[in-house]
Amino acid sequence: MVVSLSPGIVLPGEGIAVELRTSRRSLPQTIERISGAGHEAIITFSGAHSISEALRLVGSSLYADVAVPESKREEGMLGFQVFDTQGDCWGTVKAQPQFSLNQLLEIEEAATGETVYVPWHESLVVRIDRRARTIVIDPPAGLRDLNK
Repeated sequence: MVVSLSPGIVLPGEGIAVELRTSRRSLPQTIERISGAGHEAIITFSGAHSISEALRLVGSSLYADVAVPESKREEGMLGFQVFDTQGDCWGTVKAQPQFSLNQLLEIEEAATGETVYVPWHESLVVRIDRRARTIVIDPPAGLRDLNK
């Protein structure tokens, strides 16, 4: 199966137990083989060797407990200013929780001190300028108020 990955995540290894979740079910799986390129990985799961077995996994979210190497932590975005495509400042990245393979940006609004959560996904993150320590996002309508 081809799996879309959040930027900056650590790929789980072969033999690692993962969980595939949908709104209706949770399926424990073991990674048989994995190869990654960019924001995608091709994963073969043990026990899913036919189209019908693979189709039951489509649309699932992949969760795994993966240790983040020290070098990956240093590449974080802590302290970066976050702007939307209209130029509005959302605040400063105060954390990058990684509860699963789906990473988040935890942004603290400067004016209110409130926290806004933004999924770290290539469809939302438009540009990262490491020198200027800024991130430009293209959020869907209502995302800013979703977690308040």
